[in-house]
Amino acid sequence: MDDNVENYINFLSDDCLICIFNKLEKLPDAALNQLRISGASLQSLSFYCCSDQGIAAIFRNCPNISTIIIAYCRGLSGVGFRGCPGTLSHLEAESCMLSPDGLLDVVSGGGLEYLNLYNLKSPTGLDGLDRVGYARSLRFLNLRMCRYLTDDSVTAIASGCPLIEEWSLAVCHGVRLPGWSAIGLLCNKLRILHVNRCRNICDQGLQALGDGCVCLQVLHIHGCGKITNNGLASFSIARPNVKQRVDEVMCIGPSIEDLFRLQ
Repeated sequence: MDDNVENYINFLSDDCLICIFNKLEKLPDAALNQLRISGASLQSLSFYCCSDQGIAAIFRNCPNISTIIIAYCRGLSGVGFRGCPGTLSHLEAESCMLSPDGLLDVVSGGGLEYLNLYNLKSPTGLDGLDRVGYARSLRFLNLRMCRYLTDDSVTAIASGCPLIEEWSLAVCHGVRLPGWSAIGLLCNKLRILHVNRCRNICDQGLQALGDGCVCLQVLHIHGCGKITNNGLASFSIARPNVKQRVDEVMCIGPSIEDLFRLQ
């Protein structure tokens, strides 16, 4: 890269740098490796189709990064997140292909509070989401349409992430009674839970949530074929202060747009 270009880059604002990254999304690794951000002030990035090498370049060049939004990164295993800074608190990785070891690297920085793994793809066809249980600071977790998710991983997350306030398990058909029971028993700070269109939540699972989850305020629930009207009525009687909503919510937690504006 021309030295004069690098000199100009050093004086670009964060907004300009974000635009550059977005415009170069088809060649992200080349862009991320060549753009030398010496100011170290960039805190938010959003782009598509990145690899582990590109992610590693972000952390080398942006040591204070706090928010990353990526999507459709089928060549991304997650190892590029290894040793990520503790400043990384918000990560969206929709429809990405992350390995179990890569998921462990994703949470390795220890600062994640918001994690969106909507429609996570599995390179092995097996569940590796138990690694998310190492994200001790996690408060918002979106696992919507994570079809490989199992009760074991739900239990690991519920026990390892005691600060979770909002959790989307919508369209997670692999979660059964042991998983719902673990959430009820262990998620004592959970305020909002999404179980829309979960095929394997039944009246017993709903009761387990009602018997626990002492801070629960909102339950998004509809399209759950194994829950009967009697089960819903019993839950309403036991937990009259919990609002039952039938709307389908794709995004949870704080607005990412607000995060970008604040930074």
